[in-house]
Amino acid sequence: MLTPDVSPAGPPALTGPPSSETLKQRWPLCLREALVLVSRLLDLGDLATMGNLKRGIALTWAKALNADKLPGEQYTGPRGDPGLFGPKSVMWYVHDDPSGVVGGVMGLILGSLHEPTMHGTNKHSVYKDDPLGRLGRTVSFVNTMCWASTPVAEKMAQTVRRMHKHVHGTMPDGRPYDASSSEHLTWTGVTQAHGIIQAHLRYHPHPVSKAEVDRYYAEYAVITEMLGASDVPKTAADVDAYFEEMRPQLTYSEETADVVRFFTGPIGKTPVARAGSKLLNKAAFDLLPPFAKRLYRLPDNLIDQAITRQSLRVLLQMLRDAVGDSPIKTQALERATARPEVLSQTG
Repeated sequence: MLTPDVSPAGPPALTGPPSSETLKQRWPLCLREALVLVSRLLDLGDLATMGNLKRGIALTWAKALNADKLPGEQYTGPRGDPGLFGPKSVMWYVHDDPSGVVGGVMGLILGSLHEPTMHGTNKHSVYKDDPLGRLGRTVSFVNTMCWASTPVAEKMAQTVRRMHKHVHGTMPDGRPYDASSSEHLTWTGVTQAHGIIQAHLRYHPHPVSKAEVDRYYAEYAVITEMLGASDVPKTAADVDAYFEEMRPQLTYSEETADVVRFFTGPIGKTPVARAGSKLLNKAAFDLLPPFAKRLYRLPDNLIDQAITRQSLRVLLQMLRDAVGDSPIKTQALERATARPEVLSQTG
């Protein structure tokens, strides 16, 4: 379990976003590791070794995404219930691919530029001490809202709303933060939706159309509104306008710096997990919109971007081959397409 780099004397003074040189020192290693690992195996053509690698990737992936769950998560009933979205939705298509995790991380990084949101996260979350547990609970919530039946999704939303009621307070400068406020919920919901759909457009082998992107934003807004938000952006144009409106409120703060230190370091215990997490996190930073990259002062290196993106495409394809059909999707599809249960009537 890794925490951000903090010296025994306490956290370093905030001197601004990390320099290009600092980022270059942290990140090239993950590219070399990923490229050497993949290229050596491909050059050797050793199917047994490749099979072992894919099994290792699948196991690491499953452990990361299932490190913890929220209560009530299930996908089998009631029969005949398509859930909030159903098999023909853009939501099901987009979330049926590992690229969504890259987008989810991007959403967290983008969301961290909003200081009240980041302060609330630091005060009430254990992501630094238990990153995989936090990831597992987030994935559990999103999966339930996406794939579960309507009553299960509604109950999950109620559970999270109760949790949010405990996340509120006052920042050192006197500003309030409240996880139940519409402003907070809209920001976290839109950044997550934006991250996931942008990752899909860049890394899915068959991405959705422009019109379907709008449908995705509208579908994800259903989740955000079930948590208590109102007036959530529902098209790509609405999201662009929303980000433009929010930009004066975004800043690189000391707590944002903690996020950078956390996400630019390796996460996991095995070499495959550590190398994979570094590559995934680097790709998430690369996925940020231009205004966020400027706030993070990320280096603009086209060669580095190309290597990152191609390396991640290889890794994601390995994941697709290794993991195969999601058991969650299989259960959800069987439930949604089954004939509804009919209660027998006795006279």
